[in-house]
Amino acid sequence: MASPPEPTAGTATAGAAAAPILTLGTAGHIDHGKTALVTLLTGKNTDRLREERERGISIELGYAELDLPSGRRLSVVDVPGHERFVRTMVAGATGIDLFLLVVAADDGVMPQTAEHLAVIELLGVAEGVVALTKADLVDEELLELARSDTAAFLAGTPYRDADVVTVSARDGRGVPELLAALDAAAARVRRARRAGPARLPIDRVFPLKGIGTVVTGTLWRGELRAGDDVRVEPGGRRATVRSVQVHDQNAEAAAGGGRAGVNLRGVERETVARGQWLLGQASPAKVTRRFDAVIRLLPGARPLRSDVPVRLHHGTAQYVARLAVLEGREIGPGAVARVVVRLDGDAVVEAHDRFILRALSPVATMGGGRILDAGARRWPSRESHAAYLRALARGELATACELLLEARPGGGVRAADLADAGYGEAETARALAELAGRGVAERLDVAGQAHWFAAGTLEAAREALLRAAAASASARPERPYTAPSELMTATPGLVPGVAATLLTALVGGGRMVAAEGGYAPAGAPGVLAPAQEETARDVLDRLGREPFAPPTLATLADATGVAGKDLARLLDTLARRGDLVRVDKDLWFTAGAVATARERLLATLGADGQVTLARFRDILGCGRRNAQALLELFDREGLTRRHGDVRVARSRR
Repeated sequence: MASPPEPTAGTATAGAAAAPILTLGTAGHIDHGKTALVTLLTGKNTDRLREERERGISIELGYAELDLPSGRRLSVVDVPGHERFVRTMVAGATGIDLFLLVVAADDGVMPQTAEHLAVIELLGVAEGVVALTKADLVDEELLELARSDTAAFLAGTPYRDADVVTVSARDGRGVPELLAALDAAAARVRRARRAGPARLPIDRVFPLKGIGTVVTGTLWRGELRAGDDVRVEPGGRRATVRSVQVHDQNAEAAAGGGRAGVNLRGVERETVARGQWLLGQASPAKVTRRFDAVIRLLPGARPLRSDVPVRLHHGTAQYVARLAVLEGREIGPGAVARVVVRLDGDAVVEAHDRFILRALSPVATMGGGRILDAGARRWPSRESHAAYLRALARGELATACELLLEARPGGGVRAADLADAGYGEAETARALAELAGRGVAERLDVAGQAHWFAAGTLEAAREALLRAAAASASARPERPYTAPSELMTATPGLVPGVAATLLTALVGGGRMVAAEGGYAPAGAPGVLAPAQEETARDVLDRLGREPFAPPTLATLADATGVAGKDLARLLDTLARRGDLVRVDKDLWFTAGAVATARERLLATLGADGQVTLARFRDILGCGRRNAQALLELFDREGLTRRHGDVRVARSRR
């Protein structure tokens, strides 16, 4: 069964005008003309800071909107090319749908060209176009050399078939061809972030006088509109969307893939920062400092050992991370490995999210990864943990479920347990049912919710519970019933709800008896067998017909046909279970009758301050002997004391 590595949608064939907005990210070395090209294509200079305009380089992310010839709309993220700002580039590249790699014809492929394209590849961006810029600055011979240099560079990457278009921002040559190439690449993009709760990585926060707090970012998924309830994570602060803008224009809604500005009500500027996320209330994103992932190091990277600190970039946030390698102790250059990632701060993650790893010193991109499971689970061994992650990476849900069953013998697996790995409950339930059909798993409904266990687990647990109950009943024949909490020590891995369900089933199957707040094996000394239970129900019925004038032991023996000695043992057992109260030598009352007599006595004492035997007899409507036996019981309980011919309430200290 295949796992959807990421949410997908079909290619845009129903008319580009109706196609969702896609995010285009620029990439390339400093001063290769990215911003000039974006300005030419969109009419907007994305260098918004004065320092950027004065120095002629991009420092922060820039944004613009680009309409393609087909009518499709792209949201452009222009990233800085200087090596000092690669971290900013990564923040812009995370979440893009396609790229525009810029290579200057007079300079050729440079270090940041290679690093930027490596980042794009690590982030799983499949489509893009290469622009060979500054064609006006070189002659035809140098231009051809630049083309060959670029083609040779691309040949060693997954983008060997990407269109390479020669352009000039100065004289405008190649612009129609570049737009057509971008249109074709956009039509091939299959990733879509449209469906589901809103998810926006915040890259900028600022206050506007008279308006309030505004956050901006590229909306990864979903939709935001005025009136929506949202939350800011990490932190759990709740807010309401007051208004939205898309590329600086007021809009009814911001859709996934577009550049959005969101005015929030309910949060102060000081409580929100770049690196946080704006989420819809139903977002499945998890706030965590630990997750499971698969990572790949670049071929030229240094080996990475477990627990060596690295810089991790995710969304618009960055962290110091330590990786626990599950297979071996180190990851070699170009290698793929399953790891546990631990961060120095809270991250907001979902399964299939991509991230980038960079060395702390010297600063360089080392590799990247994909989150496989955002949850934190305990595993019996590194080997089983790694096998589970390999199954998730391959999209083998049934195998992942089987490994999880083996790792959690006592708690079982529910359909919701794979949500942090990106699977819905229906899909997981089908995989678990498939395992049950193959005899690998078995199902148990606990409080109306299905749990699956590795085959044989439940029978072993039932037998352990029975053995524990039998041992307890044998050691304490006078108290054969054992509390559930005590029985569960025989199955330490079993969660309480599962144990309770198994105990109930054992009682229903006649293998155990429940009474006195505990359980005992059927047939144990002092425990009623099923046939005795029938007699017990008959006895209880007879004693309850006239609750304050119950038949004596001899009368019950004649009526039921049970020998007096056997009947006495039965009545003792019912008394231990709390069904009966022995009031006199051969006089038994139902527990309900005694409780009612006690209530009536207390009511009379409260009203009159005392009660005589005759008065109590009349209140109960019974004979003198029974009334006297009950009063003596209440004397023994410390409820009343005899004072001459009357009973009064015993004073309580």
